[in-house]
Amino acid sequence: MSLSVFTNSQLISLDNHAKDLFMNFVLTPNEKNQIEGVQTYEEAMMNRAIALPIQNGLDEVTKKMILGGLADLEVGDRFLCNASVIDDLQSPMAAYYFKIVKYMNDGEGLTAEQAQAKARYENSDFTFQTI
Repeated sequence: MSLSVFTNSQLISLDNHAKDLFMNFVLTPNEKNQIEGVQTYEEAMMNRAIALPIQNGLDEVTKKMILGGLADLEVGDRFLCNASVIDDLQSPMAAYYFKIVKYMNDGEGLTAEQAQAKARYENSDFTFQTI
């Protein structure tokens, strides 16, 4: 299973052990100790990412990708984590997820659901038609 992390302008794609390390050691669980799909960046996340051990499943390149993606964020920025597998950063699906993150962080105070609705409305590939 994969994990795609969409920040303001970066995509972090993680598989297997690297995904598990990222989810268990970098992300912040909610009060029920569960990882939510929308995370709010805090400095502790970068510190935990820096401390990730290079071991089976997490190589130097993947760790640099994680650090680069988190460096894209400021404290309080929200970012999106999901199981999508994105092979092309120029694809409509990637653009859709980046728009959601953009709308969550544009200063309007949109919830994740509101940002998703706004991104869907603007992206013709995801526009719903009423009958």
